[in-house]
Order: sequence, then structure tokens, then C-alpha cells
Amino acid sequence: MKILFVTPAANELGAGSEFTLDFIKNLVSEVNSVSGFYAELLDISALDIKNLSIRDIERLCSETKTDINSFDALHTFSFLPFVNRAFFRQFVFYSFDFDLKGEYAGLIENINSLNCSECTVGSLSLNDLCDFYTHRVVNTKSFDTRPWGWWKTLVNADDYKIKHIFVAPHQKLSLQTHEFRSETWMIAEGRGFVVIGERRFKAEKGLVFTIQKHEKHRAETEDSSMTIVELQLGSYLGEDDVKRIEDIYGRV
Repeated sequence: MKILFVTPAANELGAGSEFTLDFIKNLVSEVNSVSGFYAELLDISALDIKNLSIRDIERLCSETKTDINSFDALHTFSFLPFVNRAFFRQFVFYSFDFDLKGEYAGLIENINSLNCSECTVGSLSLNDLCDFYTHRVVNTKSFDTRPWGWWKTLVNADDYKIKHIFVAPHQKLSLQTHEFRSETWMIAEGRGFVVIGERRFKAEKGLVFTIQKHEKHRAETEDSSMTIVELQLGSYLGEDDVKRIEDIYGRV
């Protein structure tokens, strides 16, 4: 996972703040030491956030060779990503030490979205922090490619989710179980096979399969692709609620 850390601007650091430039630089270094993580720093500590424009950000990124779009998430100690939300489209973790009810009150609604989360970074160990990053970013994705095809979330509610799943020809999903959710698969296009428990069923357009919690299952194709509309029901619908038992792509 690639994370871009954004420092506070010059007029955002209060007296005695724990989020000093040295603190953030050290945090970037620590995250870079964790396997599977890469972190960079966007330093705006010498700039005035009230006068920063998109062009100023683009110029800064060009000078520092920072490719904003290459990062999976931002961890910001500045209100900058919320002032310019159209420019920063990634998932945003934020840690502030200033009062949001003050001069930023009119922008608070920009924080209240599925694509951001407050991060109490000072109270988390490094491993817990990286787990927090992974958990939140993975579970807010609305689209993802996989070795076997891709999926897209159509509806994401508190206790149900509807997904569009495309399985390319001659591919297999991992044989897997879920702890917190059941699934109903309706075959919308194509044909293939659905494995549930110890049984393997032919799957074709119009057929519906119900998979209970903890039940082993997967979809498979041969010479045709297959499109599945998936309904998830459960108390937790995160993408990390997957226990892989067998996988031809080595992800077990």
C-alpha cells in the first residue's frame, strides 16, 4: 500500500502540537519499514493554506516529483485535502490538533464521507496503524481487479451489499468462506460452475445459488465468461472477511 503523508501548513500548527515535522518524518520512516507499505511526504509546512491553490499544489508536486494519483491513501495533518477534495481523490486519513468548529466549520461536511477516517495516530502501535490503514482502504473500495476478472459494488448499505462480479474464461475464484455474511449469487450472463460445500453445480443464466456463512464456495469458468450479481447479508460486509482455503493464484 502506498500512502502520502501531508504535513500541516504553516498556519495550522498550534503551540505545543505533537504533530511536528520531525514527528511526521519519523512516522513516514516507520511506515516505510513495514513490509508491503511505501510512504512519501508532501511538506507544506512553509506554506499558507489559506492562499494555496490547485496550481500551487501541482507546482509543489512537480518540484518534489510526487505523483498524487499513484497513492492508495493520504494521511493528512492539514486540512488541505478537504479544501481541495476534487484534487485528492484517494481515501484520506486525518489527524488534526485544531478545532474543526472554528475557521474550518464550513468545510466539515467534506470530512463526513465514506472515503475518509479520523486516525488517532498517537495511540496506535505501528502494526496496529498499518492494519488500520489496510482495513479502512480495502473495505471502502467500490471496484477492484482480480487475477480471475473484476468486481464492482453497486449498493453498499449497513447490512447488505450488492456486487457485480465478472469471471473471465478459464478462471477460478479462491475456494473460500466468510465468517460474518451469507451470499446469494444470481448468474446474469455466461456459464460455468459454482462450488458450494462438497458439491459442484453447473451455472448458467438465471440460476440462483445461496451460500451460508462458513460454507466453502467458489465460482469457476471454462470456455465462457460468467457474470454474477451477488447479494451479501450480514453483520459485517468488509472485503477482508475472506478465509481462502485453496487458490490457483497463490493467495492462500
